[in-house]
Amino acid sequence: MALKNGYLTPCNKQVVLAAFCGLLAVKSFQLAAADISPVPLNDSEGGATCLHYSLYGELSWQQRLGDWRDKNAQLYGETAFAKTDVPQQNKLQHISLDVTTLVQQWLLKPEHNQGFLLKNVLPNKNGIVNFHSRESDLVSARPILELQFADGKQQILQPVADTTFDCSSVKSQGQLKILRVGPGYRAVVRFELPLAQVPLKKAVLKLSSDKQYAKGGAVGVFQVEPLYLRANNSQQLGLAAKYQQDNNISADPAVLFSHGFENLLWLKDWSDYSLGSSASTITEDKNEAFEALLGKALKVELDKGENLGLDLRYNFADEGRREPDEIFFRYYLRFGDSWAPTADGGKLPGIAGTYGKAGWGMRKSDGLNGWSARGGFERRPADKLFTGLTAINNYGYHAQMTDPSGDRWSWQDDPRSLLKNNQWYSVEQYVKLNTPGKADGVLKAWVNGYQVLEKTDILYRHSNALKIETIWLDVYHGGISPSPADMVLYIDNVVVASEYIGPMHP
Repeated sequence: MALKNGYLTPCNKQVVLAAFCGLLAVKSFQLAAADISPVPLNDSEGGATCLHYSLYGELSWQQRLGDWRDKNAQLYGETAFAKTDVPQQNKLQHISLDVTTLVQQWLLKPEHNQGFLLKNVLPNKNGIVNFHSRESDLVSARPILELQFADGKQQILQPVADTTFDCSSVKSQGQLKILRVGPGYRAVVRFELPLAQVPLKKAVLKLSSDKQYAKGGAVGVFQVEPLYLRANNSQQLGLAAKYQQDNNISADPAVLFSHGFENLLWLKDWSDYSLGSSASTITEDKNEAFEALLGKALKVELDKGENLGLDLRYNFADEGRREPDEIFFRYYLRFGDSWAPTADGGKLPGIAGTYGKAGWGMRKSDGLNGWSARGGFERRPADKLFTGLTAINNYGYHAQMTDPSGDRWSWQDDPRSLLKNNQWYSVEQYVKLNTPGKADGVLKAWVNGYQVLEKTDILYRHSNALKIETIWLDVYHGGISPSPADMVLYIDNVVVASEYIGPMHP
C-alpha cells in the first residue's frame, strides 16, 4: 500500500508495482500538459473571430484580425508565401496560389497547421474581394487544396474550416457563404493534411471570386500563428515536487492546509459545508468512466434542475490561523463523463473574503464589504468540436466591478484552459490583495504547472480590514439557470500554501 496524506491508497506494496501504480495515477495529467491545443482553429459558433483564435475560452489573438508569420518566418512580416491580384471583373474568377513551401512545413510540424491567412498585401490596391467559402451554393467554386506527390499521386482536399475576420462583429462568421479579404477584413482557410508517405511535390490553393469592389485587391497567403505556438512557457514545478504523490506535504513549512478526502470523517477538517451540497467521497464510479487520482476523491453532483453542487469552505480564522494577504491554492479537478454545461456557465473553487456581506450572489463589492476570486466554467457550444471540453476561468467581485453579477477573467493566454472530460488536472490559483488605494492586486492561475492567467491591476479592497478569509470549494451552475442534466465532477488533493505549489510529483 502507498501513503497519501497519511492514509492508505490501493497500490500494491511491492516496490515495482507501487511505482507502476504511481505512474498510472499521474499519467492523465502528464498527457494533458503536452496537449496544448485541444481544438484546432475552426469556424463554429465558438471558433475564430476578429479578436479570438477560439471564442470558446476567449483565447485571444495578439492583434485584431489574427496573428500570422510570413515566408521569412517573421511574425507579422509582409513577405507572402504566395500572392495574386484579383482585378474587378464581371465574371467568376478562379485563383491559384502555390503554397508548396508552407504545406511542406506543416507536413513536418502538423501542430503548426492552423490554416492559411488571406490578407491584403498592397495598400494602394485597397479593394475588397469576396471569395466563395466552403458553405457556398456553387460547389465548384468552393476552396480546395490540390496536392501532388513525388510518386505521381494527387489528392484534392476540402477545407475543414473557413471564416472571415470582421471586427464589426463579435460573433464567428464561419457559416457565411463568402470569405472577405481587404481593408478591415481577413480570412482563414484550414485543411486537414494527410500523413504523407512520400515527399510533397506541389501544393496549390484554389479560390474563386465573382464579387470585387473598388477595382479588386491584391491577396497574399500567410501562416496562421496563434500565441501558444510561439509562447516560451515551460512547466513550473513548485514545493509539491519535493513530495512524491503529495505524501507528507502537510509537513512543509509553507503548507497551511492539505486534504485528500481519505478520512471517513473528512468534513471535520473543513470549516463550513452547506447542507444543500451533493458531495461524497468515492474510490470508483462505474457510470462515469472514473479513474482515481490517488485513493479516494470527492464526487460532486450537479443534479438536473438544481444550481448548487458544492459549498465547502476552509476559513483561516475559524481554524486558528491569521488571515493572509496572499495565498496559493491548488486542487485536482476532473470533469466526469456526464459533464456537459450546454445551458450556462458557473462557478468552481477559488479564494475569497466575503465575510457574509458581499462578493457573491449579486452582492456587489465596494472595496469595504467583501470580495471574491472564484474559479468558473463557461457554457459549452453545441458544435461537436467542443464535445467533452470545458473552458475554465476566474470569476471576480472587486472594488472596480461595474456588473453587479461579477466579472469574468478568461484564462486566455493558453489553450490548456480548455479541459477534457475524464482527465485529472492540477489547477492552481494565486491571490495577492492590493495595497489599499492602489490597483495592484494580483491574480494568477496555472493548469498542470503551465501559467494561463496573470492579472496585476485588481482593486480588491479599499481597507486592510479585508483579508483572504476563505478557500472556497464552490461548484454552482449559473447565474440563475439550473443544470440542464445530471452532471458530475471530482476534486482531490487540495493544498493551500504561502509558496507556489505546482503539480504533484509522481
